[in-house]
Amino acid sequence: MKRTNKVIAILMLIALLTMSLFANSVNASATISQGDANSTVTITRNVTGVTNNVTNTFGYTITPDSTYNGTKTVTGSPTVGNIVFSDVAPNAGTATQTGTVNFAGVTFSDVGDYRFILTETSTTDSTKYPRDTSTYYLYVSVRYANDGTTMVATVAGNGIKDNTNDQNAQTNPGTKTAVVFTSGAALTNITITKTVTGNMGDRSKYFDVPVTITGETGETYTVSGGSYAQNPTSLTSGTQATLKIKHGETITIGVASNGTTKQIPIGASYTVSETQETGYTTQIDSVERSTITKTTDADPSNNGTAIVNNYELATLTGVFFNIMPYILIAGIVLVLIVLLKRSSKKSRR
Repeated sequence: MKRTNKVIAILMLIALLTMSLFANSVNASATISQGDANSTVTITRNVTGVTNNVTNTFGYTITPDSTYNGTKTVTGSPTVGNIVFSDVAPNAGTATQTGTVNFAGVTFSDVGDYRFILTETSTTDSTKYPRDTSTYYLYVSVRYANDGTTMVATVAGNGIKDNTNDQNAQTNPGTKTAVVFTSGAALTNITITKTVTGNMGDRSKYFDVPVTITGETGETYTVSGGSYAQNPTSLTSGTQATLKIKHGETITIGVASNGTTKQIPIGASYTVSETQETGYTTQIDSVERSTITKTTDADPSNNGTAIVNNYELATLTGVFFNIMPYILIAGIVLVLIVLLKRSSKKSRR
């Protein structure tokens, strides 16, 4: 009987030890579940300096910071989707969309702090909408719960931007901020200048200049400059508009009313023409022609179109010299007539 009791006691002790080891193994890591509080980080993406709607996709990558995490291991990977601008209207010159970094399903091996590196790695139109090259460091804290055995992981909602200083450093710690990626749209504008030359060129005359700019569908571009009061104040992408311009004037298309924000996409096609006027020859960018099609450049100084109209007539100086002999003959005849009349009068006396 005593031996049986001893065996039972030993078995119970083994069971308790096994349960304890099993419990410790179950709680020897922390996994973030979908829907847990503090399991996500919001990313804000801004495109600044725009007046037209924005269409573009920005991509992101997040990786564990192995130099910071040390021997602590991370199983699984946070997910971060693209931030998609689909014809997003700007507000006060800035278009904004948001995305999320989701840590659900990620497991952390030990208590302590973990760090992840978040970067913007792609943009569908790098010329028009360049990516933000900033780096954000995101933190996850793993701590024991009040029961002393369960490990709980909590994601910090803010990150440290472009600064590898630890969030918990005793001296010069990193400062957490909201995760915001921003870049200005790389847009441009065009200009049209008019010069009238020649001895018959009318410096006060307005010439008709049809213009078409093919950017994104539905975009509009501000028209400014020139003195013709009925010129349109804006031009719609893909639609021809006729502007009137006279000698010495410059018309600018694609600069917002604030005077600095550009509106026309780089690489957009634009056509500048001129309606033929009787007596005038037309040069566009130093070549005799009536129309030109170009592509916008990032540098607005390369987007100028210079139109020169010349109207020249020869001076009629040759007519005077051609009739001069006849005038001399008529003069001589007139003198002879006068002399003959005087001689006739004297003979009568």
